Amino acid sequence: MTKQKNIFLTFLLIGCFLSIKATEIKGITISSFAGKTANLVEYADYVTKDFKIISSTIIDDKGKFNFNIDLKKTKQTIIQIDYLIGIIYLDPNQEYSVYFPPISEDGTYKLTRNNVNLVFKTIPDNDINGYIMEFDRNYDQFLLENRYKVGTKLFHSKLDTFRRAMLDTFGLVKNDFFEKYVTYSIADMELVAPSSYQKINKISVYNKYIINRKIDYQHPVQMKFLMNFYEKALKNQIGKTGTAINTSLTTSPSYVSMDTMLNKDYFFKMQSIRELVVAENLYTLFYDVQYDPNAMIDVLQELKSVTTTPELNTLITNVTNKLIRLQPGTQAFPFELIDKNGERVTLESFKGKYVYINFWAVWNKDSQAEMELFQSMKEEYGDIVEFVSINIDSKVSKFNNFVASHPDYDWTMLYYGGDANLLDNYEVFNAPQYVLIDAEGKIVSAPANGPAPNGDYISIDKTFFDLKKKLKKQKRFIPGQKND
Repeated sequence: MTKQKNIFLTFLLIGCFLSIKATEIKGITISSFAGKTANLVEYADYVTKDFKIISSTIIDDKGKFNFNIDLKKTKQTIIQIDYLIGIIYLDPNQEYSVYFPPISEDGTYKLTRNNVNLVFKTIPDNDINGYIMEFDRNYDQFLLENRYKVGTKLFHSKLDTFRRAMLDTFGLVKNDFFEKYVTYSIADMELVAPSSYQKINKISVYNKYIINRKIDYQHPVQMKFLMNFYEKALKNQIGKTGTAINTSLTTSPSYVSMDTMLNKDYFFKMQSIRELVVAENLYTLFYDVQYDPNAMIDVLQELKSVTTTPELNTLITNVTNKLIRLQPGTQAFPFELIDKNGERVTLESFKGKYVYINFWAVWNKDSQAEMELFQSMKEEYGDIVEFVSINIDSKVSKFNNFVASHPDYDWTMLYYGGDANLLDNYEVFNAPQYVLIDAEGKIVSAPANGPAPNGDYISIDKTFFDLKKKLKKQKRFIPGQKND
C-alpha cells in the first residue's frame, strides 16, 4: 500500500512539473533586422529607469526571435531592438505572439528609447495585456470627452463616476498588478485640481491612495503616481518645516534631521513614504546647482545604512551608481564592438593607454568635421592615447560606406551595433560626444572636451599636451634607474 502511494505521489509531482511552463514570447520583425540582438528588459527601478536585461537572443534570417522566462507574478517588461522599445506585460505561464514594428509610433528618431506599439497576433484569454488595453481605451475616451473640464470640480465628479464604472467593469478580474494599474491611473488624474481646491483635494487623495498602503516599488503606475504626488517635495516645502529642510540641505545635510522634520508633516507620517521621497528627491537635487552633489550622495548613503526595506536599499544603490557612474575615477563601462575590418574590439584591449572616444554619426556634419582633426592629434599623441571613433548611425551600411570613402582615417573605427544600452551608459544623447578614459580603464572626463576649441577656447589638445608632459616627466625620473 505504501509503495503504491509513493508511486501515485511520484506521478502527481511529475504531472505538476509538466503543467508548469515558462512564459514564452514568439516575436517577429522585419527581415533586415536579422543578426541584430533582441533584448527583453525591465526597469531596474522606476526612479532611474535604467534597463536591466532579463534575456537576450539573436534575430534569425526570417526576422523571428523568442524569449522563454520563468515568472512568478505579472510584470511590465520591454522588448528592445536597437534604439526601439515596445512595452509588453507578462503573466506567468502564458504564450505571446507579437510583431515588432521597425519604426517608432510617432515616426521620430532619438538615439535611444524610441517607443513602438507592439502588435499582438493573439491575446490569451484573461491576459493582463487585454485588460490593460481595454482599460486604456476607456481611460482615453474619458479624457477625450472631458478634456475641457480637467482640473475643475465637475471633472472630479465625473472622474468618480468613471472610477465606479471601471470597478463594475473589471470587478471580477483578480490580478493584483491590474488592480493597482487601474487604481493609480485614476489617482494620478485626481491630482489635478483648481487652486482654490488643491489643499483639500491633496488631503483627500492622500487619505484614499497613500496612507496605510504598501509601496510596490516594481509597479510602474503606483510609482509614477507617488513621484507626481511628492514631486520636488523637499525643495518646495513651505513654512517652518520648509525653511528648516532647506537650511539642512544647504548647510549640513543629514537624513536623520530631514526625517525628523518631515515627520511633522501630515503627508509624511509613513516612514516608508519619507524614505522613498528623500531618495527620489535627492536624485533630482543632485543636479541642482543650489546644492552640493557630494552632500546629496552622503545623505543617500546615510539613508541606505538605516533603512530596513530591501527594495529601497536596491533603489538607493541604483540611484547612487547612476549619479556617479561618469564621475572621474569611476570604472568605464566595458564594450565589445565590431571594427571596420569586421574584427571584435573591446575596451579592455586598450588597457595601458589613455582612450579618447568620440561618438559620431554620418547625419551629423559637426562630428564629421571634428574627426578631420583626429589625424594630426594621432600623429602628436598616438603613443600615449588610443583614438576610438564609435559610429551611432541606425544602419551599418552608412558606417561601412563612410569608412570606405575615408581610408586615411587609420585610427580605431567601430560601429555601435544597435547597442542602445551603450549610449545610455555613456549618456550619449547627441553627436558628437567625447569621453576620455585613463590607462586603467577609469573615467577621466565624460563628456570630455572635443578636438575643436569650445566657447572658452579650450580643446582636448591642452589635456593631451599636459598629459604627455606629465608622462614624459614620470618616465624620465624613475627611482633605481639611470635618468636622462
